[in-house]
Amino acid sequence: MLRRLAPISFAAVVAVTAVTAVVAAVPAGAQDFRWSGSAAAGSEVSVSNVTGNVTVTASTTGRVEVLGTKRGSGRNYDRIKADVEQTSHGIAICVLYGDNSSCDDNGSHSNNRGRWNDDDNWGNARMDLEVAIPTNLQVSASSVSGDVSVTGAQGDVRANTVSGDVRLDRLHARSVKANTVSGDLEVRVDEFTGQGDLSFNTVSGDLTLYVPRNFDADLTMSSVSGDVNSDFSLTVGSTSRMRRGSIEARIGNGGRRLDVHTVSGNLRLRAIS
Repeated sequence: MLRRLAPISFAAVVAVTAVTAVVAAVPAGAQDFRWSGSAAAGSEVSVSNVTGNVTVTASTTGRVEVLGTKRGSGRNYDRIKADVEQTSHGIAICVLYGDNSSCDDNGSHSNNRGRWNDDDNWGNARMDLEVAIPTNLQVSASSVSGDVSVTGAQGDVRANTVSGDVRLDRLHARSVKANTVSGDLEVRVDEFTGQGDLSFNTVSGDLTLYVPRNFDADLTMSSVSGDVNSDFSLTVGSTSRMRRGSIEARIGNGGRRLDVHTVSGNLRLRAIS
């Protein structure tokens, strides 16, 4: 027999396939990088940064447009650059540190021994990336030390950072996956366009998830010391359970997976008015 729970709070104690046209990168000045090109519908645009923010918005021209802006200072300031590569999945955009670095779907890679900043004095130099992407393309955006923001994306959306916040807004998504170590996740999905899963991971940050009032999902959450606060009733039945440090429950009619894993972060599940 099902038991229906009102909105609750608990504290836990445990834990593209092708690019159809490409315009070569043209430096717009000492601090800027500009690029514009087209990609086949359904392909993926992967954006990777090391030290700097990544901001993705919906393109108004039907083309992928990239602007990189250098900030800060350092002995090797001029050696920071951006690169755009055609891949079997679509387009890869990376910030590179030094001449022995390369870019692909998995981000930037350095041929130097050790970490990218072991041998050179980079100071606080960084590059922020602003990328406009047509809504018929998939988005994957990441940074190591920086905030990641994606607005207006559709389809499958991926966002990751180590030290920074992730903000995903006005999505019309089939699936969403976002991760951060030291930062908060804020995600708003205005419309679900399929039954893809939702997956979120944080260590010390909170997750705030805004979804339509008719949201259906099967929730699995684990946390060491986080709380859950939900606008939606959570139903615990014969196939669901609650125990110290974790919860398995149904929201609405269930269906898609909503997986949340935190160490000390909270989950706030909000219904869009």
